[in-house]
Amino acid sequence: MSARLHLTIDILRNGTHILVTDIDNIFSRHVPLYGFLEEGYDVYHAYEMRYPTSIYAQSGYVICSGHQFLRSSPATLRFMELVIKRCRWGKCDDQVTYNRVFFYDLKIIWDNVDDPNHPGALRVNTTHPENSNLLVESVTGRSSVTNHTIKIWDRDFAWRLAGAIPEHCPSENNWLGMPTKLEDSLTGAGNKIFKKIAAFEVWDMSCRVKR
Repeated sequence: MSARLHLTIDILRNGTHILVTDIDNIFSRHVPLYGFLEEGYDVYHAYEMRYPTSIYAQSGYVICSGHQFLRSSPATLRFMELVIKRCRWGKCDDQVTYNRVFFYDLKIIWDNVDDPNHPGALRVNTTHPENSNLLVESVTGRSSVTNHTIKIWDRDFAWRLAGAIPEHCPSENNWLGMPTKLEDSLTGAGNKIFKKIAAFEVWDMSCRVKR
């Protein structure tokens, strides 16, 4: 995934803001990207689930490399330069790399909370072992190293859970879904590619039509 990191920073250096999103993410509605510019943060992240597990075990949450919005600004470029620096030998797992920078390099000062993973934080209430206690609420802050501002979208807006359809479908405020690990009873049996494609229809029928 190092190619995606280098392309991202090249686009930002060209003065272009960029939405980075995996092709298997499913958009539920149109959200104008200029709204993120008007809101004013430099980098917007979505919550991931628990990977990389070592960082999740330390922090209680991780961010997703497969969906984020980056403003072209000097502060964002300083952030991306740290990301590129951690992508050693020109080859790396971007999910691991982004989280290493996020948790080990940025020294984020959060707005209104000491840490997003605080005792009173809202969490996914389920007995599902992969989804249980995942953080839900949006948080904002600023890196004391790069001075870039940060927002993590709430999990309802940028939805990512394992299975959990239809019982944990998001609200009408949802922008996109990143469904994974759906049961064969929903997608039908098949290989990974078949199930990924089938997930689009499952999402539309179970989480969009019923809203």
